[in-house]
Amino acid sequence: MSPRDGDINFEEVSLLLLLFLRGRLGRRQISSYLDIGEGVVKRILKNLSNRSLVETKRGGTTLSEKGLKLLRDKLSQFKIVSVNAFNAEEVCSLCEGVGFLIRNTSPFKIVEVRDEAVRGGAKGALIIEVKKGDFVLPPNLGKIESYFPLLAKKLKESFETLDGDFIIFAYSEELGKAIIGGLKASILAGRGGQ
Repeated sequence: MSPRDGDINFEEVSLLLLLFLRGRLGRRQISSYLDIGEGVVKRILKNLSNRSLVETKRGGTTLSEKGLKLLRDKLSQFKIVSVNAFNAEEVCSLCEGVGFLIRNTSPFKIVEVRDEAVRGGAKGALIIEVKKGDFVLPPNLGKIESYFPLLAKKLKESFETLDGDFIIFAYSEELGKAIIGGLKASILAGRGGQ
């Protein structure tokens, strides 16, 4: 019995998100990014391919339209409305970052969400709240522009935000760890810290 399209696990969501952010990748690249064995990657890709969520060709695997729709649907369950990758060197030397825009979430504890990103493999995370069009670091650390002006500019250009939105910005020397840590933290924040 094969799983229904909507039944995807965390590893599958992480892999789909990686393909969304990086485009066509081979098994070895996916294995390296997500720090999982090639055999596991092969199994996951076979499962996703059987459900038409990815397309695998000689040059690697890409996210299909059906896979993109399912990824968006799955992320929206956790109130994640947009995801983008960024150069994070202003925050951490040689780091890459992933920003997760979260909307309509219940209150959550900033420290718990940040710690979840680190437990998930990220080197760290910034939790950014949108207030009156400004990107601020709660509870009262001020505008992100004061600390990281280049990142603030890129975040504002990349996300269409509303007051009350949050951006979970996870970073690491390895993109895969930023993806996994940021995704875990964003899921926790999207659930209101539960």
